[in-house]
Amino acid sequence: MSVADQLRDPWGWLVAGVSGGLGWAVLGSALAGPAAIAVGVGIGAAVLGTKVAIGAMGDRRADLAPRPYERPRDRLPEAPRGSVQAELQTRSERAVARMGDLAHRPADRWIAGEVQQVLAESRPVAESMRELAGRVTVLDTSLYAARPNRLTAEIAELQQRMRGTTDADVRHEQERALAALDAQADSVDRLLRRRDTLLAQMQATTVGLEGLAARSGELVALGPASQDTAEATSIVEDLTASLDAVRAGVEEARAILRDL
Repeated sequence: MSVADQLRDPWGWLVAGVSGGLGWAVLGSALAGPAAIAVGVGIGAAVLGTKVAIGAMGDRRADLAPRPYERPRDRLPEAPRGSVQAELQTRSERAVARMGDLAHRPADRWIAGEVQQVLAESRPVAESMRELAGRVTVLDTSLYAARPNRLTAEIAELQQRMRGTTDADVRHEQERALAALDAQADSVDRLLRRRDTLLAQMQATTVGLEGLAARSGELVALGPASQDTAEATSIVEDLTASLDAVRAGVEEARAILRDL
């Protein structure tokens, strides 16, 4: 606590009052009444001041203590407007926003609780979609920098020149260059496959979140669960299964990222 918080702490004032009262009681017989009161007030003030100082120093040491290690987060780029990943991210966020609007509408506490639970578990999924969109953007920029079309043309051109090469030393250097170009082409192929896989996972997750929003709307529109308990229970079961599938899709996408 700060000094102000320490001063607002009732225990500090209580301890100071008790200490001052004891001082007054002990010194009352040796000093005149007003003098004993003054000494008692002084003792109480000293006790309170000491308590505040020690508490503030302890808080300062706590503030200076090393924090638990936190895994640093990657500084990922924003998905470019108009890109596939940006559109999927936006759709996901809109689906969660719809669930947020629905969560506080039901009067039935059970239905409200179920929708709020789905909302609470969908929000981290939407956050993961933002991360996935950033990583797809990194893959896009890497592919752009690799210039796949020019790389393919360069490999074809080198292979054409090698057909007419008779000098052994030149041939050896050309083979080294071709091996390096082939390695780059393999890297580009991996980037393309992983990008396409991530986008497919993002699309499945987006559709899953939109389905959760639609089913949540059905549940809210149903009214009190007591009116149609069987239907309400069926919708909640579907919501649970769909939410599990959405979370599993995000975990699969994270596994792909770990393989990168």
